[in-house]
Amino acid sequence: MGVDAFYTRAEGLTLQAAFEEARDTAAREYGTSPYAGTVYHKTEVDLFDESPRTEREASLRASELMRTHHFDTSSPAGALPLTTEGPTSAWLLFGYVVI
Repeated sequence: MGVDAFYTRAEGLTLQAAFEEARDTAAREYGTSPYAGTVYHKTEVDLFDESPRTEREASLRASELMRTHHFDTSSPAGALPLTTEGPTSAWLLFGYVVI
């Protein structure tokens, strides 16, 4: 048993809808094992209200936030807004999970 970080792009009309869809997708694609290492095992999400950025920039910021905000496997998933071109909003979901 160990710990790993996950980074998942999620799209939806709201952050909560995107989070729920990302969890459902993770369950379908990777299963619901306690050691699957996905967003599925997070039950809450916290938005870091920052300016939208590219997915690469958001990944770097998420790594920094996980180091400086005492994230652990019991913490809610974090979310950073992403830049998009369409009417749907997008976020980078991130956090630590047991693997």
